Amino acid sequence: MTKEITDWLIWSNEIEEIIVVGISYEQGWWLKRARDYSHCADTINVKWVKEAGGADNFLKFVKNELFPVINQNYKTNQDSIAIMGLSLGGMLGTYILFKQPELFKGYIIIAPSLGWNNNSILKMEDEFYKNHKELNKLFYMAYGSLDNNKVLVVNPSKDFMQTIQKRNYIGLKFVSEVLEGETHISVYATALTHGLKTIFKR
Repeated sequence: MTKEITDWLIWSNEIEEIIVVGISYEQGWWLKRARDYSHCADTINVKWVKEAGGADNFLKFVKNELFPVINQNYKTNQDSIAIMGLSLGGMLGTYILFKQPELFKGYIIIAPSLGWNNNSILKMEDEFYKNHKELNKLFYMAYGSLDNNKVLVVNPSKDFMQTIQKRNYIGLKFVSEVLEGETHISVYATALTHGLKTIFKR
């Protein structure tokens, strides 16, 4: 779906030409995804992820193995690399923003699991802000009004949006919205479209 939406937006001249790169798994993808997208274990709400906390190793793969292959085989612009993530993927993207912000210029964060491990990402942002008043990034974030995961997604996302608006980071373009009538899953297509048009608008 991601590539199809992107292709249509490029075709209609609504966004710049971009390359879509997806990382997939074979068997056991659900647990591997949870392992790779989480920065620590969650002993409160998501205890079933026994191998949580693999985000830093996953990012080493992205930086040291994936990026070189892409840059070698495609014409890329290092100033316009972006990451998109839904749910746990949104949590990973937000983690990157405050731990390794140099990896990406743009961030499309959809229904992120920011409540992971007692809102650890929100605490991470708070620590980041103490020493960084500038954040030269493009950041789009959304979740659906019908998302029923209040603890992991809705409440912490709402708090995060309000906090980032108040911070007024120098250089940050921050666009956030709550998409009416959308669930944790159905929000994806609309949020992706809006995110792409925010980050890569012609």
